[in-house]
Amino acid sequence: MSELGADGHAALGGFMPPVPLPRRMWAGSDLTFHAPILPGQAIERVTTIESITEKTGSTGPLCFVKLRHEVSAAGVLATTDRHTIVYREATSAPEGSAAKPPREDPAVPDEWDWSRSVRPSEVMLFRYSALTFNSHRIHYDHPYVTEVEGYPGLVTHGPLTATLLLDAFMTTHPEAAVTGYRFTAKSPLFANKQIHLVGRETEAGVHDLQAVAPGGKTAVAATVTTKN
Repeated sequence: MSELGADGHAALGGFMPPVPLPRRMWAGSDLTFHAPILPGQAIERVTTIESITEKTGSTGPLCFVKLRHEVSAAGVLATTDRHTIVYREATSAPEGSAAKPPREDPAVPDEWDWSRSVRPSEVMLFRYSALTFNSHRIHYDHPYVTEVEGYPGLVTHGPLTATLLLDAFMTTHPEAAVTGYRFTAKSPLFANKQIHLVGRETEAGVHDLQAVAPGGKTAVAATVTTKN
């Protein structure tokens, strides 16, 4: 607990660089599956900071930190997970209606091979935080996320949405052997708002997936690659 910051996440300046921006969000991931992980195997993870990039966006200064996790099972590289964390400056006032999704549930988007609808609840967010050992307060502390971070409600984890997308893909493609999975967070999603998970095959062994937010905006875009 002594190693956590005010937002409930790991404090900066230990392994992660001392970025002078307090608001943290998951920007995207790129996973490659090299070999299976079997029960009883010893697991080792090596994490490397690949890059630190400062930018200026429409909301102000940003800092992107790219990490590489290499997971080995019984000494054999099993998974490479590259993910990017973006840090933003503090907000002095709630983001307001610009960040608040419409109340009405959106219609299922057309022109996709399959679709599945979900509505992540506070309980789902809590359980995913527990599953991934994620204590970031934006996912469970309503006063904090609305009064300090300025969001209209609890923020749905980007990786949770990506997990739901991949699960929906595997449900509709139970025989698929996934070799790679890449996703990018485009905009935040909030608890109790309906999300449409959709996908289509763009070429042999390549599938485009999207999590569509209320209002029809793409919240998460992803690509799955499979063995032909």
